[in-house]
Amino acid sequence: MLSLSGSSGGCGTLSLVTTPHTALIAAAEAQYDAYHLDDLPPALQRNSLDYYYLSVYPSLAEMRPLAGGDAPPYPAAVHNAYIHVPFCSGVCDFCSYYLVAISPRRRAAVARYLEHVRAEFDFHAGQTALDIRYLYFGGGTPSLIPPDALEDFLGYLRARGYLNPAALGTLELHPEFFADEAAALRFLRVLRAYGIGRVSVGYQASDDALLRATKRRHTAGFLPAAMALLRAEGFLVNLDLMYGLVGQSHAAWATTLADAVAAAPDSISTYFLFVDRGTGLYARVQRGAVQLPSHRHAQTQHLMAQLCLAAAGYHELPNDFWARPAADPATFRPERLPSQAVTLPIGPGAYGYYSGAQVGNVFDLAEYERRMAAGQSPLWRAHRLSPDEAFGRDVMFSLKNDPYIDCSLFRSAYNRSPLARFAARFERLERLGLVAIDGERIRLTGKGRLCVEEIAALFRAPGIGPAADAAEPLLQKHLFAATYPVVDW
Repeated sequence: MLSLSGSSGGCGTLSLVTTPHTALIAAAEAQYDAYHLDDLPPALQRNSLDYYYLSVYPSLAEMRPLAGGDAPPYPAAVHNAYIHVPFCSGVCDFCSYYLVAISPRRRAAVARYLEHVRAEFDFHAGQTALDIRYLYFGGGTPSLIPPDALEDFLGYLRARGYLNPAALGTLELHPEFFADEAAALRFLRVLRAYGIGRVSVGYQASDDALLRATKRRHTAGFLPAAMALLRAEGFLVNLDLMYGLVGQSHAAWATTLADAVAAAPDSISTYFLFVDRGTGLYARVQRGAVQLPSHRHAQTQHLMAQLCLAAAGYHELPNDFWARPAADPATFRPERLPSQAVTLPIGPGAYGYYSGAQVGNVFDLAEYERRMAAGQSPLWRAHRLSPDEAFGRDVMFSLKNDPYIDCSLFRSAYNRSPLARFAARFERLERLGLVAIDGERIRLTGKGRLCVEEIAALFRAPGIGPAADAAEPLLQKHLFAATYPVVDW
């Protein structure tokens, strides 16, 4: 393990006397060359414009519009729900999620929105047993919910029996949340009272100029006081960081990493900037107004994160997620295939997966509210995966979210191993040093984790790719780019 010192901040110790962050940057650049990342096939090289962030499969454009009663059947019970809160005080330059810009002073509108979300829970409860054991609030900006409205809403879910008494959960917090400490404290105590003991804070960067350029609407200085408040209230804290930002130097990224480590969160998520169609940033790129980072620049920053966070005692889990305290990776075992997990989408712009189908709610707040008032389904699009598509999906999400692919789980579900179905592909990935195969287990190497999204894209079904009818930017959400060819190595 590399020990880094001499870099200002909390990335470990190193015996070199250098300018701040020089050692970390040099170590990452050396590792880049040692991995021969320039020699990767084009489909595996990181590109902000042609990057598929695997969160939904297939994308909206590849999902079938729903008509009449052709929605997928409900499962017998639902234990996980994602609630999309589609409100923000502004729109970040890179954001492609469904949202409605709203003044923070108009929180009454957010409170009214939760009444429609209640109606959606009621609708689903008429179709399946709701026993929510994990509740995730995303957005948008869930922290725009007024504390009293949040308490009323969670109390309603529990009183109706939808929210399990032992339920856990996560809620995303925007840095603006911490500007009003009294309101923040009230909000946090409501969360704790209903079992939501984990928060994810969108810190992103320590460089205020970068934050302004991306229209983040906050500075980096909020973090120490925010962490003190969250710790005092007993929360597990995740920090979100972004690399590959336009104009983000290696030194600036190193400072962000050091400041994040110094804050000592329980976990850190690092996200590569991808440029979705329909965003403000995409328009600027198309005009030639900005230059996106190269594969080498982006992956050097990725390596900087690996080196810095490992030296600081964080353990790398899949999906660019770093947890502390470090645990033996052997203790992390996939218990089931991704397709066996059920997530109910709640709210406009929400995605979910159940009964072998990827589903998505309407992407229009007014239409969503109309449907809820009429007692109608909020589902807009769905795709019932074929056995071959489901097999590939399980490989993709296992690569991204699990410590390794357990081939025995595939044989139990499909009577076939990924090593048999994709023999040539895995052999090529192994020759490239991207995966290691040990009997029943396939795991990404350190080099492979650098391009997990690109590797996962190799396993999609042949019929899932750029859609001819996806001219509308909304439908291009996380769309596979034409430069991600379906290959059969």
